[in-house]
Amino acid sequence: MRRTIAIIYIIISAFLWGVSFPLVKSALYRVSPLELFFLRFLFSAVLVLPFLDRRVINKAFIILGFLNSAAFLIEFVGQKYTTATEAALITIAILPLVAIISFTIGEKLNFKKSLAAILTIAGAVIIITRLDLKNLSFSSVKGNILVFIATFLWAVFTVLSRKIQKEGMEKTSWMVIFWTGIFALPSAAFTKINISLYSVSVAIILAVFCTILAFYLFLEAMKVIDATTAEIIITLQLVFALIPSIIFLGEKLTLPIILGSILTISSILLVAKEEG
Repeated sequence: MRRTIAIIYIIISAFLWGVSFPLVKSALYRVSPLELFFLRFLFSAVLVLPFLDRRVINKAFIILGFLNSAAFLIEFVGQKYTTATEAALITIAILPLVAIISFTIGEKLNFKKSLAAILTIAGAVIIITRLDLKNLSFSSVKGNILVFIATFLWAVFTVLSRKIQKEGMEKTSWMVIFWTGIFALPSAAFTKINISLYSVSVAIILAVFCTILAFYLFLEAMKVIDATTAEIIITLQLVFALIPSIIFLGEKLTLPIILGSILTISSILLVAKEEG
């Protein structure tokens, strides 16, 4: 796979994960977080069953599935105790976390990647805070700690998935999605599952597009590009999340949002032009 195609794959993943934020936000008015988490990954696991083979019983896939499931669950619970602004800001910590973890296992962090990471973090902070420190109360310590733990797990997941791809593990996406669903099953014991046409429809959309397709493209791209570059590009989801939020949720397009989006897109152009 050429590097350009890999970057396009990750941008599509960023789009799918980005639009999932306003979709989930709307759904949570009618469906509990644990119920939506359970149904999303239950359907995801069932849908990938035809693509599995006997290698699904593999320690690497099980570990990645556990990390992914745990991260999603912890983030859902953490958001009950903190604000969306604080949670989103903490999630941006995945960039330096991936860079640090990658550096410790031998990946190089050159000037372009370092500058791109700085631009991405700056753009994300501007978008999230709207250049108004009043948006950052940082009072919900419990929720913030849980969101940070989820972010750390995703950083480890990203680095490990890259390592597994290098070892020639094929069909990683299907195996990881399956195990994510398996580890999501116990969550049903802690919430009341009310099956309805609405909850099933939203869960299927999230499963097909925002889970299966998004993870498949992301993990396929990870065969070609490094973890740090991937996470820099994937932060485009913040920009993609804004568009449907403005159209369907009534959020306003402000100067800080435009400025933050420009910085974020600039970071993408930096890594997109890099060779190898």
